Amino acid sequence: MQFPMSVERVSQMQVRRAALVPIGVLGLVLVVGLGLVGFRGIEATGAFNVDRVQVTGAGNFSATVRKTAFLTAGDTSMLSVNPAAVAVAIASLPRVKAAYVDRAFPNTLTITVVPERAVAIAPTGSGRVVLAASGRVLGPVNGGSMGLPIVAAAPSDIPGPGGTVSAPGVIAELALASARSKSLHFTAIGYGQDGLVGRTAQGAEIRVGDGDQLGVKLKVARSVLRRAGQDVQYVDVTVPAAPVLRQGAPDTLTANAPAPTTAAISSDSGNLGTWVAGAAPAESIRTVFG
Repeated sequence: MQFPMSVERVSQMQVRRAALVPIGVLGLVLVVGLGLVGFRGIEATGAFNVDRVQVTGAGNFSATVRKTAFLTAGDTSMLSVNPAAVAVAIASLPRVKAAYVDRAFPNTLTITVVPERAVAIAPTGSGRVVLAASGRVLGPVNGGSMGLPIVAAAPSDIPGPGGTVSAPGVIAELALASARSKSLHFTAIGYGQDGLVGRTAQGAEIRVGDGDQLGVKLKVARSVLRRAGQDVQYVDVTVPAAPVLRQGAPDTLTANAPAPTTAAISSDSGNLGTWVAGAAPAESIRTVFG
């Protein structure tokens, strides 16, 4: 037969348990304290300081990324380095869209870079700069950007390196520059009477109107160009279901007609000749369906 504990015995057990609580807390504090002392001791030795940065995805500006990482976290213990802060510092570089940073003990930071995609060149008051698809200004033109199209822009529309374009007209041009494909290269992008126009290396204008359905419009333009052959003046895909092709066969009735008045594609026309977005009405017109 079991007998219930006496009230006195229960009270004694509760007192003992209550007495153990401060001892447990004190023990935890001692463990944490010793851990912090050990942590600081390891840091003080420099055994885990960052002394190597491994960069992938940055291409020819890996050295700049590595330098930025060392400036942010060099000689800092791997135990104290803040990967998020290093990533923010690297993402502030003009050519970096995003960066991901991790620690590889004992001494290495690993950085994966997502670069901005250069799509166009724009004039400024002090030269030409490269623009990314995002609108970010990547810096002065270099050898790797010489094949990019020139977009129409006022110098005041283009901020300094690392800044982002906010002018709606330039943003629309960059969307067209970003949508171009391997089989349709633009050398210049600007505006005609009816909207966006891209000029190909062969001198043909691709008139797309607004920025809607750019992928569809360019696909139709490529199809029309393949069937048209040579001497194409322009392909109008403003309405992609009913593209219009103008070729270079002279029309004696309009041969002396003046060209429509349009703004030059760029105030910096060093490599643009006299081209403006808009063809003279001195050619025959035929409409291509399908």
